[in-house]
Amino acid sequence: MNKPSFESVPLETGLRWRPGAGWRFEEKLDGCFHVRQFPAGTVVGELMHDGAFYAFDVLNHNGQDVRSLPLSERLKVLGGLNVPRVASGSGGAFLGAVLARGGEGVVRKRLDAPYGVAWEKCRRSQVYYCRVTDLDPWRGSVMLADRDSGEKRGKMALHSKFEQVRVGSILKVETFGLTAKGLLREARPDHDAPGSWLVAV
Repeated sequence: MNKPSFESVPLETGLRWRPGAGWRFEEKLDGCFHVRQFPAGTVVGELMHDGAFYAFDVLNHNGQDVRSLPLSERLKVLGGLNVPRVASGSGGAFLGAVLARGGEGVVRKRLDAPYGVAWEKCRRSQVYYCRVTDLDPWRGSVMLADRDSGEKRGKMALHSKFEQVRVGSILKVETFGLTAKGLLREARPDHDAPGSWLVAV
């Protein structure tokens, strides 16, 4: 599968990322993962809502699968394709600058790793107070709505915490903002302090 997976890193960790040391830091745009074919290769990047495309890696070049090459080598290939690329910077300072201007976050990748290996993302996190509207005991998850407006906010997995809630419980939820449909993005129980996620049973 071409779409890579990322390990999510807490904001406080990302802001302490040190520059250099064999890592590349790229802006995480608020677009959709997209594969685009060019005459000399197959490129992956983010397709924005306005139709703009920004590349961050290359899968194939002149008929050769290059995913096993180190990122440093794939970036040289990508540079020769003359396509718009995502912005890059250095360490936690770059993450801070991206967030300060309203950006979503940063992805950190090892320069010596093949495609999709050792990729970490750090994004702006937000807290929402939600009411449990339904329970799914088979999956250990709950359906949520905004505590005040009642707007649907989607599903969140609770796993071992599932038995502590019921319909009507108020939860403090940490997430990476809302999707275009108003649903929580990668929702998880708040972990500021033990038990801080369960506001009211």
